[in-house]
Amino acid sequence: MCLAIPGRVIEIKDNRATIDYGAEKRTGNTDLVKPKIGDYVYVQGGFVIEILEKTFAEKTLSIWINKLNNLNKIDERLSQIKRIKNIDENFKKIVNKSLTGMPISKIEAIFLLNSFKKENLAYLFSVANFLRHKNLGNSCCVHGIIEFSNYCKNNCKYCGIRADNKKIKRYRMSEDEIIDTVVDAVKRMQFKTLVLQSGEDDYYTKAKLVKIVKGILKKCNVLLFLSIGKRDKETYKALYKAGVRGMLFRFETSNEKLFNNLHPGQNYKNRINTLETMNNQGFLIATGFLLGLQNQDQQNILDDILLTKDYNPEMYSFGPFIPHNNTPLAKEKKPKLINILKIIAITRLLDPKARILVTTAMETLNKTARKRALISGANSLMINITPKTYREDYLLYPDKFGTKTKIPILIKETMDLMYSIGRLPTELGEKDGI
Repeated sequence: MCLAIPGRVIEIKDNRATIDYGAEKRTGNTDLVKPKIGDYVYVQGGFVIEILEKTFAEKTLSIWINKLNNLNKIDERLSQIKRIKNIDENFKKIVNKSLTGMPISKIEAIFLLNSFKKENLAYLFSVANFLRHKNLGNSCCVHGIIEFSNYCKNNCKYCGIRADNKKIKRYRMSEDEIIDTVVDAVKRMQFKTLVLQSGEDDYYTKAKLVKIVKGILKKCNVLLFLSIGKRDKETYKALYKAGVRGMLFRFETSNEKLFNNLHPGQNYKNRINTLETMNNQGFLIATGFLLGLQNQDQQNILDDILLTKDYNPEMYSFGPFIPHNNTPLAKEKKPKLINILKIIAITRLLDPKARILVTTAMETLNKTARKRALISGANSLMINITPKTYREDYLLYPDKFGTKTKIPILIKETMDLMYSIGRLPTELGEKDGI
């Protein structure tokens, strides 16, 4: 889980607090919680979310600073650029531009995307991992995701919970179930950032969603993201006022024709306008695209990366298309993991300070995906903590990673993996918040 490390507030100006962690200083927005100078606090996503008892905070900070230093040494060693023979010179020249801060042009990025040579890609992954460590240290946030409804009014051609799929067992968690699940994740599992996700389910009205959010924040301190599809401006405004500070909303593809073909009854421009509404409201944005779609070429993929970058996202969220038997695209092929890793690495070159998520779909594609992605430029993970009663029914695609594994085991496996490669499950060391 994304652990928050205690820091001491040393200055407050307007709605910004300067926070001292000993090894570094950061700032946090005090919109949600109002600390005083001298208070110890937790920060997530650039927001102060909790004020801590001093003795607990000082003890915890001491423990984690030592652990951070030890893990950072491992990560620093593993992120050194590897010496690889037989790299094409032009490929190496373009990749190396990122090491000096020189911009990579669109033509050069397309050249990288069109390269499939093993040695070239090995070098690309190594440089991307180096840039990740150089810009963000060994931080690797781990968020929990709770999938609270698999009802959806849409009929996206690739999605397993599409409205026309009559073979799926539908469910909706009650308001109290959602609140209790979040409180348990925060207080027992120690998650500090959570994503609440559903299909586009109008059963959860603005009033219901606001009630759920207020019920959660009354009982625990957590940074909340919602992933509920397209809603109206007033709903987003009400949710922000209630305390939600993040939205996970993928545009899926920047190709308007492709989007409209894959999303019957939807409109690309409306999708982008919704993303703009979220951004203008002040939400932290997690967004991105699908890879391996019909008729998707390398120019489309580059456009997808650049559109994501335009929103200065809190997190890049992109992953492979995986065909579902009960959809119109059941017979399509899924992409190869190596191509997904290449896009992660190129994204890191184009946006060195990005937080790039290893999606569940990627982990479903290949069991080695998490580790390989993390050493190819990625630095964020999610753990599915949906209650067992429902977890196997939220199947956007078949054989979804983690659906049959107990949550404590998922958490342990994730933590063991991160510690083995020197990663620390915290934002400390990342670029400053908003």
